[in-house]
Amino acid sequence: MLTPLHWGGDRPPEGSAAGHPTAFCWPSPPFAAYPQVQPQTEALACTITGLNDKLMDGQLSALHPDQGAALVQLPPSRTTLPLRFDQFRCLCLTQPLTAPSIDQDDPAALLLAPGTATAFRITWKQGGELVGSTLGHVETPFGLFLFPPQDSSKTGAIQGVTRMFVPAAAFSSFELGPRIGELLVEQRSATQQQVEQAAAQQAQLRNKKVGDILVSRNIVTPEQLTRALDQQARMPMVRIGEALLSMGLVSEEELQEALKQQQEDRAVPLGEILVRNGIVSRADLQVAMARKMGYPLVDVDAFPVDSEALRKLPYAVATRLRVLPLLMRDNRVVIAIDDPARLHTAVEEAEFSVQTKVLPVLAQSRSIDQRIHAVYEQIGAVASGRHKGDFGQDTQVIEPMGTDQLVETLERENDDSITDDRPIEQSDNSLVRLINNMIIEAYKEGASDIHIESYPGREKIRIRFRKDGVLRTYLELPPNYRSSLIARIKIMCDLDISERRKPQDGKINFARFSSQHRIELRVATIPTNNSLEDVVMRILVSARPIPMEQLGMSARNLEQLKAAIERPYGMVLCVGPTGSGKTTTLHSALAAINQPQRKIWTAEDPIEITQPGLRQVQVNPRIDWTFAKALRAFLRADPDVIMVGEIRDEETAQMAIEASLTGHLVMSTLHTNSAPETVTRLLDMGMDPFNFADSLLAVLAQRLVRRLCTECRQSRPATPAEIDELLDDYLHAFELEAPEQPGRDALLAQWTEQHGSNGRLVRYHSPGCKHCNHTGFKGRAGLHELMVISRDLRRMVQTGERAEALKMVAQREGMRTLRQDGIDKVLAGVTTIEEVRSTSNQ
Repeated sequence: MLTPLHWGGDRPPEGSAAGHPTAFCWPSPPFAAYPQVQPQTEALACTITGLNDKLMDGQLSALHPDQGAALVQLPPSRTTLPLRFDQFRCLCLTQPLTAPSIDQDDPAALLLAPGTATAFRITWKQGGELVGSTLGHVETPFGLFLFPPQDSSKTGAIQGVTRMFVPAAAFSSFELGPRIGELLVEQRSATQQQVEQAAAQQAQLRNKKVGDILVSRNIVTPEQLTRALDQQARMPMVRIGEALLSMGLVSEEELQEALKQQQEDRAVPLGEILVRNGIVSRADLQVAMARKMGYPLVDVDAFPVDSEALRKLPYAVATRLRVLPLLMRDNRVVIAIDDPARLHTAVEEAEFSVQTKVLPVLAQSRSIDQRIHAVYEQIGAVASGRHKGDFGQDTQVIEPMGTDQLVETLERENDDSITDDRPIEQSDNSLVRLINNMIIEAYKEGASDIHIESYPGREKIRIRFRKDGVLRTYLELPPNYRSSLIARIKIMCDLDISERRKPQDGKINFARFSSQHRIELRVATIPTNNSLEDVVMRILVSARPIPMEQLGMSARNLEQLKAAIERPYGMVLCVGPTGSGKTTTLHSALAAINQPQRKIWTAEDPIEITQPGLRQVQVNPRIDWTFAKALRAFLRADPDVIMVGEIRDEETAQMAIEASLTGHLVMSTLHTNSAPETVTRLLDMGMDPFNFADSLLAVLAQRLVRRLCTECRQSRPATPAEIDELLDDYLHAFELEAPEQPGRDALLAQWTEQHGSNGRLVRYHSPGCKHCNHTGFKGRAGLHELMVISRDLRRMVQTGERAEALKMVAQREGMRTLRQDGIDKVLAGVTTIEEVRSTSNQ
């Protein structure tokens, strides 16, 4: 039975689902005959198949792959609710998608035909199969999109397709097309006996690594093997045998090196075994693969090539990728490729170059290299000496290059006379590698963000890293690479590369491009003046909580905060600006109380830190899954502790207070400047003073400052002027002649006892070294201001006292301000007074 998530029964706000600017684009069949995908702008009739094969009709308001949910309305309910992808087997849109009529006299009629149906077989995780036919398919990390044809009962012609979505969580395997052996027998390329013999050999080799199999044949290089494995991982429908077949022969020693890199067992595909044994030719296998994959097979030697398509893809790129542009269709380029194993990579790089969508077909040609040269020569696009002798492939191995070398390559290839919108040619590969290097270096340096800034005219592109809260320039690139740089990043996170007028958000799973780096990046593109775009990428690293003792709190603050979070109910708030470490502190507090006898729920956006024992939920306001609704759901889930990532509105604040008053410990964050100001901010939001006062346990304000590099840190005796300056700064936080204000001599004596050396205070500084990149700083430290709610403070909250009065009473009870805590860390050699002043007010 389908069980939608219960989110309180409220309708999503206007624009949060289908009408959202970033609404989901339902794919269309990968053939030129069908129109380009468009964002969903209204509810669509659909049929949903449950896990028990029960069919239900409903309305699809929106599909949200990033959240793994569909927003649906299932009669008789009038409410739109989210349905998780692991709660159903497939979802079909009721309205068919039709292709426009085609003039059969059109020379391109073959390519513009709706395509032919291919058989598919899906095996469900819970048992059973779904067998049918589809006009192509689109495979994504979150599921499959299939297009079962609808034909006319009179003519049998395909009239349209049904759009079907199958979540990845529902199936264990997917097969497209008849099995390769059946195809080879049908086209008389092999006998049934030969196929059965090869199948038996395949069964014997199932548990043997593909590298071990290739050792016996001595046929590949380490680099080719690595590339083939990467191709297979990124394009599951093409097996490793076909990919390796196109890559040449090697020695056994080179293969042994590749075997050291191999991570997992792989089976040998049947087609490769047949080729290896000399049973079928490469051409026979290619025809079989074309039918299996469902792509048209085009005789490019006879096909009339469209010159507009040729001008879209530069000759240098076409020869390097060994692809031939055939025609333009609705601003999409149809290209032919002769090797199915290279299809995924070739399409991706071609899209990067033409900066629009590319539709692939499979080429049948005596020599695609000669055909590429001939058609480009006809339009005058082949420069003298540009092509290789005998039209052979450039088999030069690409050596690893550092960032400096790649920048030099781009600078050398840059031509000031070329406009920014020029097509990308030889430099595209260098640019791709530069972007990969940039992400890897940012990750290794511990940067939190990558900023790519475009400027008009001939001003260079500036790339900056934010590390330890400070931006620094990483490199600058020629202005001609503005469009191509941003287009490549958009392709990496599946954004619309043609949309430059509106901001877009996406996510890069960098493991797709570098398997040894498990990095995720959150990407935001922002249009700027002069029709340019900036990109900011946040590096998301799955972190672990830091023990509270390592947060850098004073002994008093640590003891009081631990006492607050050990309470059975109430509310603890951590406040500060964005990037001040609030989430890190809350997760450290949760780790301290994370015990088997407690149930802890968290609602976060996004989930940046994970730890066992927590039930963590990521909210998504676009589908009306807000912090407030998550809180309401948690209260029905028997919690002991609730952590809310941020109090953004009055509803969330009210729910947090109610939860803390009904026997739960609630932790959350807020964007305020100090602990006392937090109280007045929530009262100004309309919170009931008595309920709020009863619920509040403690407020921790914090900032992050850069930490002095311990490798090059030096010390010297502090001068009297420097000591007086620190004393003035520290005492200025108290009201004039306040009774809690310590005397200068007493404070100096206390500092000397705690931080002095040989009876004198010490001043620290770091001149810079290779460990800190000659900045003098490495890492960050926290400044803390903890206000524990006492009886006096609770009474003041109930009467609505202002922040200044709360601060005076809190200081009388022992609270130290951010500035005062920072001065203590200056005296301890953790940071500098300049860092403290830049992040805290008096």
